[in-house]
Amino acid sequence: MSTPYLNLTDAAGKVAAFSTAVRLGLLDRIDREPADPAELARTCGATERGVRVVLAALAEGGFVEQLPDGRYRPVLTGLAALHPLIPLWDHLPDAVRTGIPVYDANSASPGNAIYPRTMAFLAGLWGDAVDQAITTLPAATRILDVGAGSEPWTISYCQRYPESHVTALDLPEILPSTRRAITRAGLTDRYTFLAGDVLTTPLEPCTYDLIVVAQVCSLFDRSNGSALIKRLTPALAAGGVLAIIDTLAGSPGSAMQELSLYLRTQAGAVHQPDAYHGWLADAGLTEITSTDLPTKLAITVLTGRKSQQVASVHDR
Repeated sequence: MSTPYLNLTDAAGKVAAFSTAVRLGLLDRIDREPADPAELARTCGATERGVRVVLAALAEGGFVEQLPDGRYRPVLTGLAALHPLIPLWDHLPDAVRTGIPVYDANSASPGNAIYPRTMAFLAGLWGDAVDQAITTLPAATRILDVGAGSEPWTISYCQRYPESHVTALDLPEILPSTRRAITRAGLTDRYTFLAGDVLTTPLEPCTYDLIVVAQVCSLFDRSNGSALIKRLTPALAAGGVLAIIDTLAGSPGSAMQELSLYLRTQAGAVHQPDAYHGWLADAGLTEITSTDLPTKLAITVLTGRKSQQVASVHDR
């Protein structure tokens, strides 16, 4: 068989197996407690053989894992929450034809109700990339998390640096998910919440030692990405660091990432490395660094530092 055919049938089979497991309640059942095919067949109203082959396919795809006693469990809790995102891909032909996304992650459109429901799961997809990214960042006490979402990045940061305090900035409809994630992590007293748009919400000047912009710049076009970095920089204290965490053009997985952005943003893009370097330099930041993380969907951490000569309101 040709590689294109194998790729297509493999992708279609994985989607079908996952969707079947969600619709029959298999994933919800093993999310509560691991179970073997026979038990799942009885409790979910299916044939044992059918359950066995679906679970085997999901295990091969990395969705579930089989325990030594023959029972299965999901590799991540809440895996079924990803299912509402699958139908969005059915609208790709219309999006390609019209240029109109299914829903715009940067707006308050009705379709955006999907995003808060699936955010907690999507945050867990970054896995060890989060911990790897945090090791590239300096210790800081005052942090601004821009487009905080479900906080996978700064939760890990707070656990590593116990003196840190984070201001989480995101849209009002997103912040409840942010609060839930922080509460589950037992870090409520380490966070302040700021509801608003990342491009327009006023920020106190010279306040933060570290600003984290994770998986946000790719939601915008090049012009708005540059504008975002420029408006965030004055909020840095003297010597503070601004960190961009994102997927760069040309890196592994970037083409599919861009296709996903096309489907869910008006102008989002996987930007070239020189764009990010230019944004940091144009904002007046120096000591610019770039660190590639060895993850399946490649992630790069780019940082720039504000001059020490800038007087901080906290130092006056």
